[in-house]
Amino acid sequence: MTFNRTRSLFFALLFIILPIRVVVAQTLTSATVVGTVRDSSGAVIPDATVRIRQPETDAVSATVSESTGQYRFPFLKPGDYEITAESAGLSTLPVHIHLLVGQEQSIDLKLGVEAVQQTVEVESASGLLQTENGNNLTDYNLHYVENTPVNGGDITNVAFSTPGVRVNVGGGNNNFNVNGLPFSSVLFTYNGADIVEPYSNGNKSGSSNNTLGQNDVAEASVITNAYSAQYGRMAGAQVNYISKSGTNRFHGNLVENYNGDILNANDYFSNATHTPRGRAVANQYAGSVGGPILKNKLSFFFNYEGLRYALPTNQVVSLPSPAL
Repeated sequence: MTFNRTRSLFFALLFIILPIRVVVAQTLTSATVVGTVRDSSGAVIPDATVRIRQPETDAVSATVSESTGQYRFPFLKPGDYEITAESAGLSTLPVHIHLLVGQEQSIDLKLGVEAVQQTVEVESASGLLQTENGNNLTDYNLHYVENTPVNGGDITNVAFSTPGVRVNVGGGNNNFNVNGLPFSSVLFTYNGADIVEPYSNGNKSGSSNNTLGQNDVAEASVITNAYSAQYGRMAGAQVNYISKSGTNRFHGNLVENYNGDILNANDYFSNATHTPRGRAVANQYAGSVGGPILKNKLSFFFNYEGLRYALPTNQVVSLPSPAL
Protein backbone atom coordinates (compact mmCIF):
# COMPACT_ATOMS: atom_id res chain seq x y z
CA MET A 1 0.00 0.00 0.00
CA THR A 2 2.87 2.37 0.80
CA PHE A 3 4.48 1.62 -2.57
CA ASN A 4 1.25 2.33 -4.46
CA ARG A 5 0.76 5.62 -2.65
CA THR A 6 4.35 6.63 -3.34
CA ARG A 7 4.02 5.73 -7.00
CA SER A 8 0.75 7.65 -7.31
CA LEU A 9 2.33 10.68 -5.68
CA PHE A 10 5.30 10.43 -8.09
CA PHE A 11 3.06 10.42 -11.19
CA ALA A 12 0.97 13.25 -9.77
CA LEU A 13 4.10 15.35 -9.31
CA LEU A 14 5.29 14.33 -12.79
CA PHE A 15 2.10 15.59 -14.44
CA ILE A 16 2.39 18.85 -12.49
CA ILE A 17 6.03 19.43 -13.41
CA LEU A 18 5.89 18.18 -17.01
CA PRO A 19 3.80 21.04 -18.51
CA ILE A 20 6.20 23.57 -16.98
CA ARG A 21 9.19 21.88 -18.62
CA VAL A 22 7.50 21.42 -21.99
CA VAL A 23 7.11 25.20 -22.37
CA VAL A 24 10.86 25.71 -22.60
CA ALA A 25 11.95 22.33 -23.96
CA GLN A 26 12.97 21.38 -27.46
CA THR A 27 13.45 18.06 -29.23
CA LEU A 28 16.23 16.81 -31.48
CA THR A 29 14.03 17.27 -34.56
CA SER A 30 12.42 20.65 -33.88
CA ALA A 31 13.15 24.36 -33.85
CA THR A 32 11.89 27.28 -31.74
CA VAL A 33 10.83 30.87 -32.38
CA VAL A 34 10.86 33.41 -29.56
CA GLY A 35 10.45 37.16 -29.54
CA THR A 36 8.79 40.27 -28.14
CA VAL A 37 5.74 42.14 -29.45
CA ARG A 38 6.13 45.94 -29.37
CA ASP A 39 4.33 49.00 -30.72
CA SER A 40 5.83 51.73 -32.91
CA SER A 41 7.22 53.52 -29.83
CA GLY A 42 9.02 50.41 -28.60
CA ALA A 43 6.68 49.69 -25.68
CA VAL A 44 5.84 46.02 -25.10
CA ILE A 45 2.31 44.84 -25.92
CA PRO A 46 0.80 42.12 -23.68
CA ASP A 47 -2.08 39.87 -24.71
CA ALA A 48 -1.31 40.27 -28.43
CA THR A 49 -2.36 37.34 -30.63
CA VAL A 50 0.63 35.89 -32.47
CA ARG A 51 0.16 33.35 -35.26
CA ILE A 52 2.71 31.25 -37.10
CA ARG A 53 1.87 29.42 -40.33
CA GLN A 54 3.82 26.88 -42.34
CA PRO A 55 2.98 27.52 -46.04
CA GLU A 56 3.95 24.00 -47.16
CA THR A 57 1.22 22.36 -45.07
CA ASP A 58 -0.91 25.39 -44.14
CA ALA A 59 -0.59 24.39 -40.46
CA VAL A 60 -1.30 27.35 -38.13
CA SER A 61 -0.46 27.77 -34.44
CA ALA A 62 -1.42 30.71 -32.24
CA THR A 63 -0.36 32.04 -28.87
CA VAL A 64 -0.81 35.17 -26.73
CA SER A 65 2.06 37.39 -25.68
CA GLU A 66 2.84 37.54 -21.96
CA SER A 67 2.77 40.60 -19.72
CA THR A 68 6.35 41.33 -20.85
CA GLY A 69 5.29 41.14 -24.51
CA GLN A 70 7.21 37.90 -25.05
CA TYR A 71 5.91 34.97 -27.07
CA ARG A 72 7.28 31.50 -27.81
CA PHE A 73 6.59 28.74 -30.35
CA PRO A 74 8.46 25.53 -29.44
CA PHE A 75 8.48 22.14 -31.21
CA LEU A 76 8.29 23.58 -34.73
CA LYS A 77 9.14 21.44 -37.72
CA PRO A 78 12.14 22.96 -39.56
CA GLY A 79 11.16 24.84 -42.71
CA ASP A 80 9.60 28.07 -43.96
CA TYR A 81 7.17 30.02 -41.75
CA GLU A 82 5.07 33.19 -41.76
CA ILE A 83 4.54 35.07 -38.48
CA THR A 84 1.85 37.72 -37.85
CA ALA A 85 0.51 39.50 -34.75
CA GLU A 86 -2.44 41.72 -33.94
CA SER A 87 -3.86 43.58 -30.94
CA ALA A 88 -6.56 46.24 -30.47
CA GLY A 89 -6.72 47.38 -34.11
CA LEU A 90 -2.96 47.12 -34.61
CA SER A 91 -1.22 44.52 -36.70
CA THR A 92 2.22 43.65 -37.97
CA LEU A 93 3.50 42.95 -41.44
CA PRO A 94 3.88 39.21 -42.21
CA VAL A 95 7.40 38.09 -41.34
CA HIS A 96 8.82 35.22 -43.40
CA ILE A 97 11.59 33.12 -41.86
CA HIS A 98 13.30 29.78 -42.39
CA LEU A 99 13.99 27.59 -39.35
CA LEU A 100 16.77 25.01 -39.25
CA VAL A 101 16.82 21.93 -37.05
CA GLY A 102 17.95 22.70 -33.49
CA GLN A 103 17.74 26.45 -34.09
CA GLU A 104 16.19 28.85 -31.59
CA GLN A 105 15.56 32.07 -33.51
CA SER A 106 14.51 35.39 -32.00
CA ILE A 107 12.01 37.43 -34.04
CA ASP A 108 10.70 40.67 -32.53
CA LEU A 109 7.37 41.92 -33.94
CA LYS A 110 6.44 45.60 -34.30
CA LEU A 111 2.74 46.45 -34.40
CA GLY A 112 1.32 49.50 -36.12
CA VAL A 113 -1.43 50.66 -38.47
CA GLU A 114 -0.97 48.73 -41.69
CA ALA A 115 -1.11 51.13 -44.63
CA VAL A 116 0.12 48.98 -47.51
CA GLN A 117 0.40 45.26 -48.15
CA GLN A 118 4.00 44.28 -47.48
CA THR A 119 6.01 41.40 -46.13
CA VAL A 120 9.28 41.22 -44.21
CA GLU A 121 11.90 38.64 -45.17
CA VAL A 122 14.28 37.59 -42.38
CA GLU A 123 17.51 36.29 -43.83
CA SER A 124 19.50 33.52 -42.19
CA ALA A 125 21.39 34.68 -39.12
CA SER A 126 24.34 32.34 -39.71
CA GLY A 127 27.59 33.80 -38.48
CA LEU A 128 25.89 36.00 -35.90
CA LEU A 129 26.14 35.43 -32.16
CA GLN A 130 23.27 33.29 -30.90
CA THR A 131 22.08 34.62 -27.57
CA GLU A 132 19.03 32.40 -26.95
CA ASN A 133 21.09 29.50 -25.59
CA GLY A 134 24.68 28.33 -25.11
CA ASN A 135 24.73 25.70 -27.85
CA ASN A 136 27.63 25.86 -30.29
CA LEU A 137 25.50 24.76 -33.23
CA THR A 138 26.30 24.55 -36.94
CA ASP A 139 23.32 24.06 -39.27
CA TYR A 140 23.36 22.61 -42.78
CA ASN A 141 20.30 23.30 -44.94
CA LEU A 142 18.91 21.33 -47.86
CA HIS A 143 20.93 23.27 -50.46
CA TYR A 144 24.17 22.37 -48.68
CA VAL A 145 23.26 18.71 -48.20
CA GLU A 146 22.20 18.24 -51.85
CA ASN A 147 25.20 20.02 -53.38
CA THR A 148 28.04 18.82 -51.16
CA PRO A 149 29.93 15.78 -52.50
CA VAL A 150 30.19 13.04 -49.89
CA ASN A 151 32.54 10.10 -50.10
CA GLY A 152 30.55 7.00 -51.03
CA GLY A 153 27.29 8.68 -50.06
CA ASP A 154 28.29 8.59 -46.38
CA ILE A 155 26.19 11.28 -44.65
CA THR A 156 28.66 11.59 -41.77
CA ASN A 157 30.80 13.57 -44.24
CA VAL A 158 28.30 16.45 -43.93
CA ALA A 159 29.94 17.38 -40.61
CA PHE A 160 33.41 17.84 -42.15
CA SER A 161 33.12 21.65 -42.45
CA THR A 162 32.06 22.13 -38.81
CA PRO A 163 34.50 24.25 -36.76
CA GLY A 164 36.48 21.96 -34.46
CA VAL A 165 36.08 18.87 -36.67
CA ARG A 166 39.35 17.30 -37.85
CA VAL A 167 39.10 14.87 -40.75
CA ASN A 168 40.89 11.56 -40.22
CA VAL A 169 43.23 10.87 -43.12
CA GLY A 170 44.76 7.72 -41.66
CA GLY A 171 42.09 5.32 -42.86
CA GLY A 172 39.93 3.04 -40.75
CA ASN A 173 36.31 3.38 -39.71
CA ASN A 174 36.59 6.58 -37.70
CA ASN A 175 36.50 9.39 -40.25
CA PHE A 176 36.84 12.45 -37.97
CA ASN A 177 37.30 13.68 -34.42
CA VAL A 178 35.86 16.73 -32.66
CA ASN A 179 38.10 19.07 -30.68
CA GLY A 180 40.47 16.16 -30.06
CA LEU A 181 37.77 13.74 -28.92
CA PRO A 182 37.47 10.53 -30.96
CA PHE A 183 34.75 9.55 -33.41
CA SER A 184 33.29 7.19 -30.81
CA SER A 185 32.43 10.29 -28.71
CA VAL A 186 29.95 11.53 -31.33
CA LEU A 187 26.23 10.74 -31.07
CA PHE A 188 24.30 10.45 -34.36
CA THR A 189 20.51 10.67 -34.51
CA TYR A 190 18.09 10.49 -37.44
CA ASN A 191 14.63 11.99 -36.90
CA GLY A 192 15.41 11.81 -33.20
CA ALA A 193 16.29 8.09 -33.23
CA ASP A 194 19.73 6.88 -32.19
CA ILE A 195 21.66 5.46 -35.19
CA VAL A 196 24.97 4.79 -33.42
CA GLU A 197 26.30 1.32 -34.17
CA PRO A 198 26.55 -0.35 -30.73
CA TYR A 199 29.50 -2.69 -31.32
CA SER A 200 32.22 -0.09 -31.88
CA ASN A 201 30.14 2.92 -30.73
CA GLY A 202 30.56 4.43 -34.19
CA ASN A 203 28.34 5.27 -37.12
CA LYS A 204 29.71 3.06 -39.88
CA SER A 205 27.70 -0.03 -40.75
CA GLY A 206 26.57 -2.18 -43.65
CA SER A 207 28.61 -3.89 -46.35
CA SER A 208 29.86 -0.54 -47.69
CA ASN A 209 30.99 0.57 -44.20
CA ASN A 210 29.14 3.84 -44.84
CA THR A 211 26.06 5.50 -43.38
CA LEU A 212 23.89 6.01 -46.44
CA GLY A 213 20.83 8.10 -47.21
CA GLN A 214 22.03 11.50 -48.47
CA ASN A 215 19.01 12.01 -50.74
CA ASP A 216 16.62 11.52 -47.81
CA VAL A 217 18.28 14.18 -45.60
CA ALA A 218 16.52 17.55 -45.49
CA GLU A 219 18.76 19.25 -42.91
CA ALA A 220 21.51 18.45 -40.46
CA SER A 221 23.00 20.11 -37.40
CA VAL A 222 26.20 19.56 -35.44
CA ILE A 223 26.39 20.61 -31.78
CA THR A 224 29.89 20.58 -30.30
CA ASN A 225 28.98 21.69 -26.76
CA ALA A 226 25.61 20.16 -25.99
CA TYR A 227 24.43 22.20 -23.01
CA SER A 228 20.68 21.95 -23.61
CA ALA A 229 18.71 19.14 -21.98
CA GLN A 230 17.67 17.49 -25.26
CA TYR A 231 21.29 16.59 -26.00
CA GLY A 232 23.38 14.12 -24.06
CA ARG A 233 25.39 10.91 -23.72
CA MET A 234 28.43 11.85 -25.83
CA ALA A 235 31.08 14.45 -25.02
CA GLY A 236 32.42 15.00 -28.54
CA ALA A 237 29.46 16.22 -30.58
CA GLN A 238 25.87 15.48 -31.51
CA VAL A 239 25.01 15.17 -35.20
CA ASN A 240 21.29 15.34 -35.92
CA TYR A 241 19.64 14.60 -39.26
CA ILE A 242 16.00 15.11 -40.23
CA SER A 243 14.44 13.57 -43.34
CA LYS A 244 12.43 15.13 -46.11
CA SER A 245 8.64 14.89 -45.96
CA GLY A 246 5.53 15.37 -48.01
CA THR A 247 3.86 18.75 -48.50
CA ASN A 248 0.81 20.20 -50.24
CA ARG A 249 2.73 20.20 -53.52
CA PHE A 250 4.13 17.24 -55.47
CA HIS A 251 7.91 17.23 -55.56
CA GLY A 252 10.75 14.81 -56.19
CA ASN A 253 14.14 14.31 -57.79
CA LEU A 254 16.42 11.89 -59.60
CA VAL A 255 20.13 11.65 -58.79
CA GLU A 256 22.92 9.82 -60.61
CA ASN A 257 26.60 9.92 -59.63
CA TYR A 258 28.79 7.78 -61.87
CA ASN A 259 32.54 7.26 -61.68
CA GLY A 260 33.94 4.53 -63.96
CA ASP A 261 37.29 3.27 -65.17
CA ILE A 262 36.92 5.15 -68.48
CA LEU A 263 37.03 8.41 -66.47
CA ASN A 264 40.22 7.60 -64.53
CA ALA A 265 43.88 6.97 -65.33
CA ASN A 266 45.59 3.65 -64.76
CA ASP A 267 47.39 3.00 -61.49
CA TYR A 268 51.11 3.90 -61.40
CA PHE A 269 52.20 0.44 -60.33
CA SER A 270 49.97 -1.19 -62.96
CA ASN A 271 51.61 0.91 -65.64
CA ALA A 272 55.05 -0.02 -64.29
CA THR A 273 54.26 -3.71 -64.73
CA HIS A 274 52.38 -3.19 -68.03
CA THR A 275 49.15 -4.30 -66.40
CA PRO A 276 46.08 -2.95 -68.22
CA ARG A 277 43.62 -0.74 -66.46
CA GLY A 278 41.18 -2.78 -64.38
CA ARG A 279 37.42 -2.38 -64.28
CA ALA A 280 36.39 0.11 -61.59
CA VAL A 281 32.81 1.39 -61.35
CA ALA A 282 31.15 3.42 -58.59
CA ASN A 283 27.48 4.01 -59.36
CA GLN A 284 25.47 5.95 -56.79
CA TYR A 285 21.83 6.76 -57.63
CA ALA A 286 18.61 7.89 -55.93
CA GLY A 287 15.05 8.93 -56.61
CA SER A 288 12.32 10.44 -54.46
CA VAL A 289 8.72 11.63 -54.74
CA GLY A 290 6.37 13.29 -52.25
CA GLY A 291 3.06 15.11 -52.18
CA PRO A 292 -0.41 15.40 -50.69
CA ILE A 293 -2.89 12.58 -50.04
CA LEU A 294 -5.43 14.81 -48.31
CA LYS A 295 -4.51 18.49 -48.62
CA ASN A 296 -3.57 20.11 -45.28
CA LYS A 297 -4.13 16.77 -43.53
CA LEU A 298 -2.11 13.87 -44.92
CA SER A 299 0.94 13.64 -47.17
CA PHE A 300 3.52 11.08 -48.25
CA PHE A 301 7.21 10.91 -49.15
CA PHE A 302 9.16 8.03 -50.72
CA ASN A 303 12.90 7.79 -51.33
CA TYR A 304 15.01 5.01 -52.81
CA GLU A 305 18.80 4.91 -53.03
CA GLY A 306 21.31 2.46 -54.40
CA LEU A 307 25.08 2.03 -54.34
CA ARG A 308 26.94 -0.33 -56.68
CA TYR A 309 30.70 -0.82 -56.51
CA ALA A 310 33.06 -2.82 -58.75
CA LEU A 311 36.61 -2.33 -57.52
CA PRO A 312 39.79 -3.88 -58.98
CA THR A 313 42.58 -5.26 -56.80
CA ASN A 314 46.27 -5.85 -57.53
CA GLN A 315 48.21 -8.59 -55.79
CA VAL A 316 51.19 -10.87 -56.36
CA VAL A 317 50.29 -14.46 -57.26
CA SER A 318 52.99 -17.15 -57.12
CA LEU A 319 52.68 -19.79 -59.85
CA PRO A 320 54.64 -23.06 -59.62
CA SER A 321 57.42 -23.48 -62.14
CA PRO A 322 57.50 -26.42 -64.59
CA ALA A 323 60.31 -28.00 -62.54
CA LEU A 324 58.16 -27.90 -59.37
